[in-house]
Amino acid sequence: MKFTAAQGQSIEVSFEPVGTTFSLVDGESIYLRTTLENLASIEIVSWPQAVEVWVGVYPGDYVVLDSDGKELDRL
Repeated sequence: MKFTAAQGQSIEVSFEPVGTTFSLVDGESIYLRTTLENLASIEIVSWPQAVEVWVGVYPGDYVVLDSDGKELDRL
């Protein structure tokens, strides 16, 4: 899954229930990688200039990557 800030805008992307938050600006993107089996357990809530991503209860099964594919965090 890809999360991107619009050009000229900023956005906060938080991953719950762990509370990890990333600030994106001006077209920056991050990605959430997981198995297909876990997709049904993901809930996404959008707010003005924020996105809250609720992941399932399987620690370590979710990886946040930057736009170059480097691991930023393991949820």
